[in-house]
Amino acid sequence: MEFSKLKLELYDLAAIIIPGFFLLAEFWAFLARMPLSCAVLKEASATEFTVLLLCSFAAGNLVQEASNWTVTRIKGPRYFKQARDAYWNLPAGELVRTKILGESNLGVASVDIAFDYCLTRIAGSFAKRDVFLAISDFARSLWLLSVLTVVPLGRAILYTYGTLPRIWLSVEGLFLLGVVNYLSWTRMMRFRGLSETPVFSAYLASDSGTTAKAHDEATANQTD
Repeated sequence: MEFSKLKLELYDLAAIIIPGFFLLAEFWAFLARMPLSCAVLKEASATEFTVLLLCSFAAGNLVQEASNWTVTRIKGPRYFKQARDAYWNLPAGELVRTKILGESNLGVASVDIAFDYCLTRIAGSFAKRDVFLAISDFARSLWLLSVLTVVPLGRAILYTYGTLPRIWLSVEGLFLLGVVNYLSWTRMMRFRGLSETPVFSAYLASDSGTTAKAHDEATANQTD
């Protein structure tokens, strides 16, 4: 397989393949009791690296689904949409509803429908949303992986000789995982908010004619 023929988007790489690779590395560390070192990757053939890439893509999808399921079960189904919910209840939310009503003669009561409408109308005016969303989902996967890493860490502690080395490994490992867990969660929510509320702001800032033209051009490009 030629790598030049692989069409990987930023989201595929940051939010799926890299977390998938991290998950495989955790499995490797748990089952083989040794880290997946750079030396092993350096000696891998092109075929082996391709298989690793495909396995990472498959594992990454599982990580994203598992992390989304876990967070929504803990925090509720609208946890990732709280930024748009908060915006919808602000005076700016009323401006969005008024503009949608004047533009399309539609009275929109649901923030999710309004969000999809605004996102469609602004077309490519908020290109960085894909970047923000990829970073948020990448951080979400890191949060879950930091939780799962407790398992190989526990095994490493079990196979460490001496009481003092075990204590140090436990303290250092749990502290590092705690820092990664906290920072991943914080970054996940910050960039999730950055991927949501600017959609409404971009819609308000754009004029109806320009938005419609951008939407038509985006639709034409997708058709081509």
